[in-house]
Amino acid sequence: MNKILDRTDRITKKAKELGADEAIARTIFGKYRQTRFSNNQIDITVAWNNYVTDIALSWKKRLVTTQIQNFQNVDKQLKEIIDIAKVSKENPMFHGFAKNKFLYPKQNKKKRIIEIETPSEFILEAIDYAEKEAGSDINCGGTLFSKNEQVFLSSTEGPLGIDFRTAVELSIRVFSQREASGHSTECSSTLKNFNPARAGSEAGELASLARNPKPGKEGSYDVILGPLFSGSMLSMWTAMASAFNIMVRLSIFVDRIGEKVSSDIVTLKDNPAPYSVSNRIFDDEGVPIKETKIIEKGIMKTYLHNSSTAKLFKTETTGNAGIVVPQAWNIEMDSGRTNKEEMINEMKKVLYLTNTWYTRFQNHEKGDFSTIPRDAIFLIENGEIKQSLKDIRLSDNASRMLKNIKGVSKERRHVHWWEEADPPSLAPYLLIENVKITKSK
Repeated sequence: MNKILDRTDRITKKAKELGADEAIARTIFGKYRQTRFSNNQIDITVAWNNYVTDIALSWKKRLVTTQIQNFQNVDKQLKEIIDIAKVSKENPMFHGFAKNKFLYPKQNKKKRIIEIETPSEFILEAIDYAEKEAGSDINCGGTLFSKNEQVFLSSTEGPLGIDFRTAVELSIRVFSQREASGHSTECSSTLKNFNPARAGSEAGELASLARNPKPGKEGSYDVILGPLFSGSMLSMWTAMASAFNIMVRLSIFVDRIGEKVSSDIVTLKDNPAPYSVSNRIFDDEGVPIKETKIIEKGIMKTYLHNSSTAKLFKTETTGNAGIVVPQAWNIEMDSGRTNKEEMINEMKKVLYLTNTWYTRFQNHEKGDFSTIPRDAIFLIENGEIKQSLKDIRLSDNASRMLKNIKGVSKERRHVHWWEEADPPSLAPYLLIENVKITKSK
């Protein structure tokens, strides 16, 4: 057995010796590098390693968790959290961890490992392409992040495995004027498919077109959402498919399995595939991951489950633990039959929204929410940009917007952004009818 996996396995065995009913330990040895840039120049690069073990254990339906750094004081910390469990209240939602021994696919670590010795090359390439689109008098900022993680998981209930998870992400925001900006990201699990020029070019083009914005007007509009914006919406809708959020009624999908919840052209699924920056082969309980259809052609097919929620709903885990809250790993919306240009040209009048932030709910169960479009916002009439806009807010309903999706593009982008588009997604352009727009100021 691998040395680190062996030490991780000893933790679960020790927890059992100390009286735990069940225990899971997950050790992550990660190598990370982040470079920040602003004003077209690199500010700082930091690289760090992290060696941490997350532990979850149960005692008579009391669930407790802790985190241990570098395998320090394992026995002491295990005793402390078992003592905490013994004075805690019973958790009626907890019904045990996954019970089985699983076979996981083999991985080629050498082909996946990401080494970025000179991050400036990628950043300067992105800035250069932004300048080609928007001119040299621009201001660029953002981050370049990479990770290489080895994940070692052991459970007293059977699962035992090793995973390698890699990612590289570039986020670049370009200002052509103080209130005219464009944002783009480039995400991949390997350097082979990583293209900083694409992100720089897109952010620069959007910033150039966004010059001289004027305040937008309130009303109902047909809107086209770019992949960063639609990725944020996919994250919002998928979070509501978590069985935990169903149970606590923070969702528009309560009691909706088998019912029509969206437009017929919507198929939404979770798929932590090898290309994704959230690639993995098992969830936090050690259950092998799989593609899970959440919505298929408008029909709600399943909620996202861990072992506990699956037992409560009398179904099977979907491999989305989250020990407490099941979650999506990598969201995919199936591609459609149109493209961005066709959406623009076919609409007499449409708003094109490229990004958003500050998404907040007034009522999760009803789905009432608002979010603030940011960066490039365009009023388009008869296929031409009539005006760059600013100072608007999208104030609508999550359920209504799902049902009003009238177009899904063929092209999709793998996007991830910590502010809104998280977890990552394979996001298309979306055409949504009759979206309510209000003033943001």
